[in-house]
Amino acid sequence: MNEGTPTTVKVLREQLVNARQERDLGLLRDVEEGLRQLGKIGYRCCLVDFDSCRLRYYVRLLGYEQARVKAQIEFPISQEVAPVQWLPLSHLADYGEAENAQSIRRIYEEMAHYIQHKSPTLQVGTLALNRPRRKPSKRPRRRTRNRIWFYLGSLIVLAALVGLIAWRGLL
Repeated sequence: MNEGTPTTVKVLREQLVNARQERDLGLLRDVEEGLRQLGKIGYRCCLVDFDSCRLRYYVRLLGYEQARVKAQIEFPISQEVAPVQWLPLSHLADYGEAENAQSIRRIYEEMAHYIQHKSPTLQVGTLALNRPRRKPSKRPRRRTRNRIWFYLGSLIVLAALVGLIAWRGLL
């Protein structure tokens, strides 16, 4: 599926670790350029969740910007998350790397020092935000309105009683 690509996510992830260990800005720029190239060709890979040690989504890379990889979720399609996400390279793996929990653990062990969150933070899907919400019940409004009329009526009756007592007291 990704045949003939100039590099792989695994190679770029390893270069990222080396660039950070050696504090090599040139190597870091090579990683960024490699991710941009993979985005141009629509490279396909996996998004992994290290917390549950499982493959979470199959994604297609779209680009790279501000230390994040832009990716489109291809499978499984979910209304709960936005179809396009900005992800860290650390949570991406080539298809052959994310075969089972053990291989995902191995990736995590290589990247653990540089990972802030074991589970990638995903943006909420617009479909999840646009779901029809349950209409609020009109009963609380009626109760509030009825309560207001009750108190208003009670005040009128009380005022009438006070007026009546005052009037009788004057006679």
